[in-house]
Amino acid sequence: MLAVPVWIEPAGSWLGEPDEARYAEVPREMRASRDLVTPRLNGVPYFEKPPLLYWVNAASFSLFGETPWAARFPTRIAGMGTVLLIVGMAAASWGLETGLAGGILYLASPLGFAFSRVNLTDGLLTFFFTATFAAAKTMLARREAGKPAAIWAAATGIAAAGAFLTKGLIGIVLPGLVLVVWCLMTRRARLIGTLLRSPAPVVFLAAAAPWFVAAALRHPGFLQFFFIHEHLQRFATSSAHRPGPIYYFAGIFLAGFLPSLPFFFAAFRKPAVTRWSREEPDALFYLVWFAVIFLFFSVSSSKLPPYLMPAMPAAAALAARGWRTSSSRWPMILSAALGVLLIAGLAFWPTAGHWISEYGLVSVALGGAAVMLAGTVAAALASRTRSWGLAALAVAWCGFYAALALAWPRVPPATELHALEAGARRFSAESGALVVGYRSFTPGLPWELSRPVPVADYLGELEPSFESDAAVRESLFWTRERFWSEWKSGRR
Repeated sequence: MLAVPVWIEPAGSWLGEPDEARYAEVPREMRASRDLVTPRLNGVPYFEKPPLLYWVNAASFSLFGETPWAARFPTRIAGMGTVLLIVGMAAASWGLETGLAGGILYLASPLGFAFSRVNLTDGLLTFFFTATFAAAKTMLARREAGKPAAIWAAATGIAAAGAFLTKGLIGIVLPGLVLVVWCLMTRRARLIGTLLRSPAPVVFLAAAAPWFVAAALRHPGFLQFFFIHEHLQRFATSSAHRPGPIYYFAGIFLAGFLPSLPFFFAAFRKPAVTRWSREEPDALFYLVWFAVIFLFFSVSSSKLPPYLMPAMPAAAALAARGWRTSSSRWPMILSAALGVLLIAGLAFWPTAGHWISEYGLVSVALGGAAVMLAGTVAAALASRTRSWGLAALAVAWCGFYAALALAWPRVPPATELHALEAGARRFSAESGALVVGYRSFTPGLPWELSRPVPVADYLGELEPSFESDAAVRESLFWTRERFWSEWKSGRR
C-alpha cells in the first residue's frame, strides 16, 4: 500500500531545482552527444558524480521519452528494490512478518518515502548499499557453514561496484568498514580475509574500473579532481559550503524517521545491547551499519540530509525488531501520537496554511489529514494486535503521502522556476531570442530548452576547465563585458 504514493505523479510534477533537474539534464546531454563516457552539464564535462544514475536515466529516456516521470523511474525502481531487500534481510533474521514490518517502517518514514521517488543519486546508492550487505552477509554465512559461496561473492562485488559508480568511494569504504567492525565485534575476524580472497574484489574491479580508466584517458586531471577534490576535500574541508553542527544528522534522523522512531528505540530494550555480539549478531550488524554511516557523515565537513539515506534500511530493520520484540503497547501509541502531532504542526504552520488556501489545496489537505488521523487512531486502538496496528499505521501514512504527491504540482517549489524556464523556452521559440543566464544558472533551463545556455560572469557548479575545445568554452562562458556588449548590440 505504501508503494502507491511513491508512484503518484499528477500532471505538472516538474523536476525540482537544482538537483532533480541536474540529474535529468546530464543524461539528456549524454544522449544528445551520443557519448556515455563524459557526463556533461550545460555543454561541458561534469565530474562531480560517477555516471551510473546518468546511464540508467538515459536508458529510461530512450524507453519513455525525456519527461520528469522517466527521469524519476529508475529511482523509484531502486526504492522498491531497497524495500524488497529490507524485507528479505529482516525476514532471514527474524521471520517473514518482521521482514514485512521492516519494509513498511522504511516506506512510512519521510526519508524512505521521499528518496524512493525523487531523481537523486541517494536512492540508487541506498539500493546498492543494501544489496552489498545482503550479498556479503549471505556469502559470509555460507562460508561459515562450509557451503559454496562464489556466486554470493560475485554478487557482493557487483553491488559494491554499483554503489561506487553511483557516488564514488563511500560505496566501498563504508560497507567495508561496517563488515570489518561487525566481524571483529562478533569474533569473526577470519571472515575478513575470506571476503578479500573471494571473487568479490575481482568482480568489483572488472565492473567499476573501465569507466574511470576511459574518463581519465580522455580528461587529464580527472582522477585528481574526482578523488581528491570531490572526496577528501569535501569530507575534510568546507570547500563544498555545506556545513553543519556535529548533531546535524540527529535532527535529520528524528524528523526523517518520525513514525518508526518508537519502534527503533524499542529495539534496544531486550536483551541489552552489550550482549548482542553473542546473542543477537544480526541485530548488532544493523546497529553497526547504522552507526558507522551516521558517525561518518556527522564528522564530515560537508552535510546534506540525503547523506543519511544509506543508514535508513538498517534503521528500518532495527525498528522491525523493536516492533517484534516489544510486549508493550506504547511504541504503537507513541507512533500514532507523532502522526497526530505532525498534522497539528502543519495546521498551525503559516506557510502551509497559505499554500493550502492560495493554491486550491483545501480538499487535498483535508483528505490527507483525515486519513492520517483515522489511521493513527485505529493504530492506537489496535495496538494490542501488532499486525493490525501496523497495517493501520501504513494506511495513515499512505494517505498523508498521497496528499503530498497530489499537492506538489501546485506549490511554489515545483512551479516558480519552471514557469520562468518554460516562459524563456516559449519566447525564444517565438522570437529567436538567445537565452542567457546572467550571473546564474539553473539546470532546468537547458533541460527545458533541450540545449545548453550561455552563462555570463558565472561558474557555480559548472566545470569548463575540463572542456578542451576553446570555442565551446567561449560560446558558453561569457564575461560580464561580453554580456552587456551583446545586450546593447540589439540582439534579442
